Amino acid sequence: MNILLLSTADWEHPFWTNKQHVARTLAENGHKVVYVDSLGLRQITTKTKDRQRVFRRLKGVFLSPRLVRKGLWIISPIVLPGIQKGFFRWLNRFIMSLTLLYAYRRIGFKCNVLWTYSPATTLYLNPSDFEHSIYHCVDDISVQPNMPTKDLRMIEKETARKVNHIVVTTNNLFKRMQGHCSNLHIMPNVVEYKHFANPSDSSLKKASRLMENLPRPIIGFVGAISNYKVNFDLLLSAVDEHIDYSFVLIGSVGEGESSTNVSELYLRKNIFFLGPQPYKDLPGFMKQFDVGILPSQRNDYTISMFPMKFFEYLATGIPVVAMEIPALLEYRSLVTLCKDAKTFSDGIANAVNSQNNHYDKEKRQALARENTYSNRTKRMLKLLKN
Repeated sequence: MNILLLSTADWEHPFWTNKQHVARTLAENGHKVVYVDSLGLRQITTKTKDRQRVFRRLKGVFLSPRLVRKGLWIISPIVLPGIQKGFFRWLNRFIMSLTLLYAYRRIGFKCNVLWTYSPATTLYLNPSDFEHSIYHCVDDISVQPNMPTKDLRMIEKETARKVNHIVVTTNNLFKRMQGHCSNLHIMPNVVEYKHFANPSDSSLKKASRLMENLPRPIIGFVGAISNYKVNFDLLLSAVDEHIDYSFVLIGSVGEGESSTNVSELYLRKNIFFLGPQPYKDLPGFMKQFDVGILPSQRNDYTISMFPMKFFEYLATGIPVVAMEIPALLEYRSLVTLCKDAKTFSDGIANAVNSQNNHYDKEKRQALARENTYSNRTKRMLKLLKN
């Protein structure tokens, strides 16, 4: 298949999510993929990160289409970000058409599949123009900070009505999409199992070097350290309850929400910020954890979220303690789900005591082994062929 993959994340973003992994998996399976960098769902600001992104986009447009691996090209269209209307919407569609026409001719690409992650797809092209189309709805992007929620919900309904298939990650997203598309499917977020189950020697050495002096047990979190995702009060309660434990946080502070305030966390002597780490090194760090935690908020975003780190933790074999969110309920036999600060703190202590249970470790890894990018992508491709 020749697949146009419309992403909501730039290929070069340091924290890979479904979009990059799926594009790579499709290419590895012999399909040709044109990956479209994020087109921007919110208006840009004068903040440093936005200015840097504009510079990267201007640079990227001169390199498009650029081959990043066999069968996979990246393009970076110059369009006006946000939910544009009237003339500016027409202008964006015109720019997108020219960009795709140029890219297709350069690489000899005859597109027959649209694989989109953007709820605002119809702002730029018409899914009905493709032989096959699929909307992979992995999150409720409309309720992320600074998003134009109302406009985005409206345009998402139009996208949903015009694609052949919709794949969602959670029951909550399934309920929201019902009635918009007759071919609706649930498939949770997954994991690159071999990567996390078998850390490289270099990642293990790096993690050991940075964590060798930390008191055991080590309670670890990997992900965006942002207020709309992480319940900092919950985390602080556990940290204060277990002052002899080391709490390690790996990730970018304020990712997706620049107003995030972690000053209280910095005051705790048993919290250690290791910053964002390259994807290739994450398995080595997770192997150093005695327990992996998911201290999620309960809000409009997280009730529809399936944490990507869930199966990544399981693939390493470590016990997992998480706040109870709908997506994880069916896995309660393999993960400790908590309703409040006390049960979260107690759950961590119990997980520390049970971490060496090899039977539970094997069950956790067996579940992760079933839920891989390769397996899920094959299932999604079958939908397109039916």
